[in-house]
Amino acid sequence: MDLIAWIGRLVFFLLALWLALENTATVPLRLGASLQWQNVPLLFVMLGCFVAGAVAGSVALVPRILRLRRQIAQPARTERVVQQAAEIALTRAARQGGAAGDLELETRNRR
Repeated sequence: MDLIAWIGRLVFFLLALWLALENTATVPLRLGASLQWQNVPLLFVMLGCFVAGAVAGSVALVPRILRLRRQIAQPARTERVVQQAAEIALTRAARQGGAAGDLELETRNRR
């Protein structure tokens, strides 16, 4: 499986290298009426667009990642609440059954 991954990386690198070597021409780059450059290599324009897209995609994923982290953390919080409720119920049941009065102290010390 690692061999297939490395072959895929090699193919991607060779395609990127071929694209870079084929696009050595210069192009005018205009970002506004007053901001423009006349001779910018096409490769830099393409690389800049790729980086801008990667950054925009990463920023777009941030809310989803935070939501998923909250969902992962929620069962741990719920588990603690359930455990505390079970301890309280056990203490009440022991008291009603005539257990010794030290049971409450033992339960409090475990927390």
